[in-house]
Amino acid sequence: MSGQRGRFDRWRAKQAEHTRYLAEQVINRIVPQFEMNGFEWFDDFAAGDPKEVSHNEIPLQRRRGPQWATVQIRFDKRGRPFFMIDFAALPIICRRQFGTEEIPREQAIVAYAPAYFRLSKGERAGANGTFGYTWLSWAPRRRIDFEIDAVISLLPSLFRLFDAGIPDTWLIQDQAWYVSDHVILMGSWHIDEKRRAKRDGGDVPK
Repeated sequence: MSGQRGRFDRWRAKQAEHTRYLAEQVINRIVPQFEMNGFEWFDDFAAGDPKEVSHNEIPLQRRRGPQWATVQIRFDKRGRPFFMIDFAALPIICRRQFGTEEIPREQAIVAYAPAYFRLSKGERAGANGTFGYTWLSWAPRRRIDFEIDAVISLLPSLFRLFDAGIPDTWLIQDQAWYVSDHVILMGSWHIDEKRRAKRDGGDVPK
């Protein structure tokens, strides 16, 4: 299989036992939840550019409405058994991260949206946006199954958020941090603009 899905399958096949098991559980239990809510794994996501979407990612997108609901499930690049779920709503015109270059959403990833976010377990003190385990588990498969269950329990609220629309107040937060119990703001145009203004000595946007 060619395209991004083929690259992911080849990456998955090369992983150690528990990371491979984690990836299989994501594909078998989490991806179908998105598909039932209108998301697809498009081979032309981000124009099919492998420089934009790594081989260790699953991109999912719902291409309807004024903004496209978009998710990137990112596994650890070093092959440790954990993953993150980053998401955004893409308008027709997006913007490269930390820059001002505008691009069509057909070429965009979540980081190019007006704001992008990470699903979290809700442990605010640790900004815990990872699912799986990072170091050692005495019962790896049991731990992985528990983590997959935790994600599935959070997905209905994520789908409701996409249906209702990202709140405007989330787009103008001054720093990356929690915007709700289970959502972390990772970056935004507003934060980028404030950084550029501070760097260039201009007026800082309010």
